[in-house]
Amino acid sequence: MKFDLRAEPGASSESEINPFAAPIVQDFAESPDAPLSAFQKPWILHLAWALAVLINLPIPVMFGMTVTDVGAPRLGMVLGVAIIYLAGIWCCKKQAGVMWRLIVGSVFTAISQIWPVAQILTGLVAMGISKIVFDFRRVGDQMSRISEVVSTTILTGLGLIAVSLFIGAILTVVFRIKVFDVRPQGSLWKS
Repeated sequence: MKFDLRAEPGASSESEINPFAAPIVQDFAESPDAPLSAFQKPWILHLAWALAVLINLPIPVMFGMTVTDVGAPRLGMVLGVAIIYLAGIWCCKKQAGVMWRLIVGSVFTAISQIWPVAQILTGLVAMGISKIVFDFRRVGDQMSRISEVVSTTILTGLGLIAVSLFIGAILTVVFRIKVFDVRPQGSLWKS
């Protein structure tokens, strides 16, 4: 049995329905534009984020290897990537819609590594900021402090995340993708 929530109390026919009442809200599952249920599973989002991070690493890591000293400073790159990855997992938990936009955009950012202008410019800006903060007197490009390498890695990751998020947001608007509007359900999403 279905009830019309717009009907006034005591109304008995459709002609007595309140025309000024709010429209009836349909259940999301009944919507013809409902996203695939696979995208509502939290492990899919976490896997997608892990792949997004991995496919965007080649050029930044190659660039980073050329400007860091051998040994302990390279551990800073690993720490920076781990921090970006864990921050993404936290963001997956809190803002799934933003993460889907980021993941879709990151595919295009990864493809742009063929001509890595964004990656190199982001890395150079990150190196400049980290040099000012951690080792202002350094003359060359070789980073020898772990803190500077971690900072550069995080700033490079954040710059590429901003580019990816921008691309993903544009694609969301252009193609009106509905999967982004659903928060995945499951045990990983309990607050």
